Amino acid sequence: MKANKNSKKILKKAEKIIPGVSGLLGKRPDMYLKDGNWPTYYSKAKGVNIWGLDNKKYYDFSMFSAGTSVLGYADDEVNKASINAIKSGSISTLNPTEDVELAELFIKDHKWAGGVKFARCGGETMSIAIRLARAFTKKDNILFCGYHGWHDWYMAANHKSKKNLDFQLLPGLKPLGVPKVLSGTVIPFRFNNWEDFEKIIKKNIKNSAAIVIEPCREGFPEKKYLLALKEIAKKNKAVLIFDEITSGYRLNSGGAHKVIKVDPDMVIYGKTIANGIPMSAIVGKKNIMECALKTFISSVFWSEKVGPASALAFIKKHKRLNIGKKLIVVGKKVKNIWKSAAKKNNLDIEISGIDPLASFKIKCDNWPATLTYFIQEMLKLNILTTDKCYANYKHDKKALEIYKKACFKVFKKISIMHKTGKILDNLEGPIKEMGFNRLTNK
Repeated sequence: MKANKNSKKILKKAEKIIPGVSGLLGKRPDMYLKDGNWPTYYSKAKGVNIWGLDNKKYYDFSMFSAGTSVLGYADDEVNKASINAIKSGSISTLNPTEDVELAELFIKDHKWAGGVKFARCGGETMSIAIRLARAFTKKDNILFCGYHGWHDWYMAANHKSKKNLDFQLLPGLKPLGVPKVLSGTVIPFRFNNWEDFEKIIKKNIKNSAAIVIEPCREGFPEKKYLLALKEIAKKNKAVLIFDEITSGYRLNSGGAHKVIKVDPDMVIYGKTIANGIPMSAIVGKKNIMECALKTFISSVFWSEKVGPASALAFIKKHKRLNIGKKLIVVGKKVKNIWKSAAKKNNLDIEISGIDPLASFKIKCDNWPATLTYFIQEMLKLNILTTDKCYANYKHDKKALEIYKKACFKVFKKISIMHKTGKILDNLEGPIKEMGFNRLTNK
């Protein structure tokens, strides 16, 4: 495989001066292909296409920039709102009216809520939510399930036990730099698990400020389970927080919790709500949100205009086109492509995730090597991919047909490699890093 020389040259510079190359773990090239075989850098992105530094056009069937841009890259309507905001002055001593309009829109869409706070990325927004919950309840401990970022409140879980995050998508991480005095303040429980409800949640709820959960990721919990969380939180004056940074605006124009019809005390949005422009929001009950007046929460760039202006354009378009419904349709088609390609080539495959956040795994002796080969061969067909595909509005009939042909072709190769036992011999570089293991193997 011959990666673009300019990309490799820049990558070598980055490796010397930018630890990890990218600020996002999911964009580090070793998560796809090692030895500079992944394009890494781009010159332009539009719709479902990305152009590399050599002007080669790729189709993006990966996690689509960690799921930020469901309308496709550089959406014209969102771009227009963003450009107009910049032209009129992206920030000033005074505040943008877009903040108020966007807050009103969130309150209208969440009848149970009475207040909104804005930030610009998911992790910091979760930290604000935790601060507000602790301020409101005057309690310190947090019960949580799922992945909620990198901040101290979350990473402190691994002080109590280095395995506490193993089933929360971050196995083996060491909480280096996180104050040890936070040990025991963050208590994990398993998703939709009644045993943990009885043994962990009931045992710790009295001293907990909040129960934090992703109401949907790989799938939905039982409605009865979410209602039980809501009831026990209310009874013990804890805050029920739904992290919808990933799941929001995938299934509908709002949170996935609307599908199961269970309202939290706070819901967190990020990533998607401005289609790739930095923007995040906390929507919560009025008495909880007013704690922001009592505890110090403040940042200069939470008051700029581009984020809220872009979010308004995105949400309005999302509603008008019923994007959630379209993403479900695309996700189902992607899953069917994997299933059909596997069946055609006698491969045993597991397909999981809600339709807009689909993933697959081929059952075999060496899945990391097989996945590396899949990424490698799909790249040769000008497709950026991995074992996950986040559905996109711009994954149209043409793009899906291109992806389908490529999957059938590469799955056939994989089938042959498995039969001959030569999958490792046909890798053009080392096996990719899997999950978050690259942070824990040193």
